[in-house]
Amino acid sequence: MGTVAHDLRNPLSTILMLTSLRKRREGQPTESSQRTARALERAISRMDRLIRDLLDVTRMDAGHLTVEPECVSARDIIVDCVETERGLLTSASLDLQLEVAANLPCVSADRHRLTQILENLIGNAAKFTRPGGRITVAARPDGGEVLFWVQDTGIGIAPEDLPHLFDRFWQVHREDSHRGLGLGLSIVKGLVEAHGGRIWVESTPNRGTTVFFTLPVVQAGEPPQPGERL
Repeated sequence: MGTVAHDLRNPLSTILMLTSLRKRREGQPTESSQRTARALERAISRMDRLIRDLLDVTRMDAGHLTVEPECVSARDIIVDCVETERGLLTSASLDLQLEVAANLPCVSADRHRLTQILENLIGNAAKFTRPGGRITVAARPDGGEVLFWVQDTGIGIAPEDLPHLFDRFWQVHREDSHRGLGLGLSIVKGLVEAHGGRIWVESTPNRGTTVFFTLPVVQAGEPPQPGERL
């Protein structure tokens, strides 16, 4: 899987480069060309996430996936992540909202991995939310932790399916193969737990799903924790 994932990155990089070059040369874009460009960006983003998931699974299996916690602003990472994802969700007719407590403390987290967790959860919520729906990314202090959650107004999950959500290659709607490989939530769970956090899901069919996770707060004078290898 690792070899295949690395090989896939080469043509993907070429597609991304040519798409950017085309946008620069086009001048004043037409409405049709803008729609095409947005569709390409969504496809490239999805392909890149699939490749990253494959690479992370191979690293986890080999014991080479690490997290390097430091004192990071949970608020800054959430805001940056939401702004990055907003364009893609807007083009899919989805409303992306942000609800972050003003007194949100810093957390002990790997900046890159926390961004990956949030992007994965937002992308997963988008897959199962119909156009016109809403996705909310939120966080608040909760004792010695920060509680994060990503909530959608999508199709929801049946109670009997909830125990399987974090299983590798498992999908709620297995007939919808275009929705991914079924690796994202498994990777997210591994990353959250590697940070010393917890993750769980609450859902009601036809009313939406909320994925919650926690990360430890950095206490005053506390030294950074060493990276953990998965």
